[in-house]
Formats: sequence, structure tokens, C-alpha cells
Amino acid sequence: MEIPYTVHPRPDTGLYNAKVGIWLFLASEVMLFGGLFSAYIFLRVGADYPWPVHDLDVTLGFWNTIVLIASSVTVVMAWACLKLRKFGWYRINMAITVLCAAVFMFNKSLEYSAKFKHYAVKLTDGTILTGHMPEDEHGHIIPYTVKFGEVSEINLTLPVKKSAVAADPVHHVLPFIDGAAPKFKTPEGKEITLDAASFAEIRTAEIAKARAAKKDSASLKLTASAPFKLAAKPSQIFGYTPTTITFRDGTVATGKLIDDKLTLLVDGVDARGVAQSEKSLAFDHRYLGEGWQKAFVANRDHHISEFEKKYTDKNGKLTREKSKSATLQKESLFFKLHSSTPPAQGAAHGEKHGAEAHAPAAGHGGGHDYPTVVLEKKDVTFFSNFTPKLNTYYAIYFTLTGLHGAHVVAGALVLLYFLVFNGRMLREDPEHLANRVEVGGLFWHFVDLVWIFLFPLLYLL
Repeated sequence: MEIPYTVHPRPDTGLYNAKVGIWLFLASEVMLFGGLFSAYIFLRVGADYPWPVHDLDVTLGFWNTIVLIASSVTVVMAWACLKLRKFGWYRINMAITVLCAAVFMFNKSLEYSAKFKHYAVKLTDGTILTGHMPEDEHGHIIPYTVKFGEVSEINLTLPVKKSAVAADPVHHVLPFIDGAAPKFKTPEGKEITLDAASFAEIRTAEIAKARAAKKDSASLKLTASAPFKLAAKPSQIFGYTPTTITFRDGTVATGKLIDDKLTLLVDGVDARGVAQSEKSLAFDHRYLGEGWQKAFVANRDHHISEFEKKYTDKNGKLTREKSKSATLQKESLFFKLHSSTPPAQGAAHGEKHGAEAHAPAAGHGGGHDYPTVVLEKKDVTFFSNFTPKLNTYYAIYFTLTGLHGAHVVAGALVLLYFLVFNGRMLREDPEHLANRVEVGGLFWHFVDLVWIFLFPLLYLL
């Protein structure tokens, strides 16, 4: 069966079918990205916190822009060479286009990787510390964990009916035991090795007792034959107190809190959310201390002084409000650290600013050594790496760039298919293949155009 109008245009539209289809598809894509761009603008205008400014690596974004523009040129040249029956040059230009797509995605993976390794910690006074988690000798990040010792018993609640939360210590407690798991004694005094089979037997018996007593749930206490230790990430547990730790299945272990401090290699102090920036909790004697406080104040006063010089008229009146300048707020109150010790007096300013505008910490492939602070849990309200959960900006950044990246991969795969698997069509019906390449090129130009909007919106403004 021959599909009509794949080469010659339709008499009613003057276009072949695929071209009509791609324009309709691109119209829907415009509505999709238009809605996302509009959402970004409204979220930025209505943000109730200092919106990140110049937080992304502009150099990497710029080169990605050049790469995509180059690929748009080569895909047009591939189509032109095909129309002129210069098949060798067609293959070369199409291969360059696909290679540019691979380079773009490689650069994007580097950018994403840096954000997954970079953390922000919000303190109780509104200060945000940025930096990296420490690494072990193998270069693996040492995760922030809650450690309990002298754990002697675990208490479980077993619902009689099916429930969204049901105790399962085999999967929610045993994996977090530091060392070998001890044996446990049941309320009847029977000593068991806790595993899936033994727990299923105990659960069945306890639920049967609860049903006989017409209760909605059964309580079970398992006593350890010897005290043991637990270590879990905060995301793996429901909560804890100095004497108990509650797991996500509702199981409560009784013991003693050993450590819940967060260790961070600090590369930035963001005091934009603090009323008196020089009194930020970051400069407490337990953390960065007085030396870094003086460096912060010197940097802040320098940038404020430069701003006043630049925007003071002949009558000595400021022509711009300092509080409304996002750039000034960033430069003066987001202080970047580039060494483990405070800089000498007068050398604390003039550095590059931005959450990603720095070399990686020592152990992360860079030559910088940053001060290490051990933060107490009571001083921390929130912490996250630079991923969607950090704030609205990074949520929409990953949404927009991730969706665009998916379009890059899809478009590159289609163009690669034309290059590799359409050899027979190239020999027997090159005009049909030229129409296919033209349609693929139109989609590729759209992908490029979306990035032309994304780059200034996210990286420059």
C-alpha cells in the first residue's frame, strides 16, 4: 500500500502530509512551553524569598547554546546536500548534528551532576549555608545520618485489618542496624532470629489474639538479646527523640541518640534572609567564627559602597533603591568562601558570586579547601542538594531543562534513524528522504529555539 502525498504536495494545502503534521505538532509544543515559561514568570514575580540570580554556570550554558545553533546549521546543510544529491556531504552533516546533540546532553549531565553534589542548609535564623558533604577515601559522599546506640527493644503496632502503614521491622529496621543483628525475645520469652519467616509467624499469632479480643490492632514488643546500634538517613525514618527513633512503618526503637549533627564543607553564606546579616548564626563560635564574620562584613560594605558611588547623582541622592537591587543583595549578602581560612583584610571582595560560580570542594575534583562546620540539629530547619525540592527556582529549572533535554534526545534519535536506517530510501527515493529530513529539521529548529529562550531566562536574568 502506497501512502499518498509523501513526496508531492497535496492540492488543497500545497504541502505534503508530513509537513502539515509537523506544523500541527509544533503548534501544540508552543502551547506546552509557552505555559511553562508563563508559569516561571509568575512564580518569579510572586516569590516570597530572594530569587536565585546568576546561580547557574553561564559558560557551560553559553557553549551549549553555540552547540545547538551549530547543529541547526548542519541539519539544514544535510537537507540541502540531500536535495542536491550530494550524499556524502549529507551523511557528514547529519552525523555532525547528532554529535552536537550528544555534546549538549553530555554538558547538561555535567551541570546536573554538580547540583546533585552541592547542598544548601537553612539555619533557624534564615541563613543558608551552601557547600558539599564530606567524602571518604574512595571519593564517595558520606551521607548525613542519625545514629542511635544502646537500642534494647523495638515496639510494633500490627493492624488487624489491611492498613496503609503496618509494622515490618524486617524491611524497615534490620537494614539500618550497624553490625550484626542480635536475636530478639518475644513477650513469651521465646528467642528468635528476626527474619521474614519468623516475623510472619509472630504477626499471624498476635493478630489472631487481637481479633479474639475484638481489638483493631495488636501491640508487640521485641527485646534485643544484646544492645545494638542504628544508623539511618533522615529520609528513611519518620522522626526521633533523644531516646526513641520511629521508622517509616511505625516501628519505634528505644535507645540513646548518639549523633544527629550535619557536617558541611561550607563554600557560601547567604544572609539575605537575616535581619542583621553580620549577626548570622553562621558566624557563631561553634561554626565559622569571628574571622569569617569580619570578612563577610568587609565584603558587604565594599559592595554597598560601590553601589552608592555608581548610583549617586550630583546632589548626593541615590537614584536606585538598595533593597530593590537583586544584584546588590546577592553580591553583598551572599558571601563566597574560597579557602579554609578567612582572607586577609581588604581581600574579601571582588570574588565571583553564585551558587554554582565556584570550583568544587577538595575531594570533588578541585583544588579548593573549605572550612568544615558541624551543625547541630537544633540549628537546622531544612537541607537539600540543588534539586527540585530545594526551592521553586530549581523545581522549574529541572522541569524546563529536563523536558527540553528529552526533546533533544528524541530529535537526535529520529535524525540518527534517518542517517543509519534509511540507506535504501537514500538510494531509491532520495526526495522522500529529503522530506523526512526537512520535517526532522523543523522539529530540531524548534528544540534550538526553546533553548534560545531558556538560556537567558534561567542563566542570565
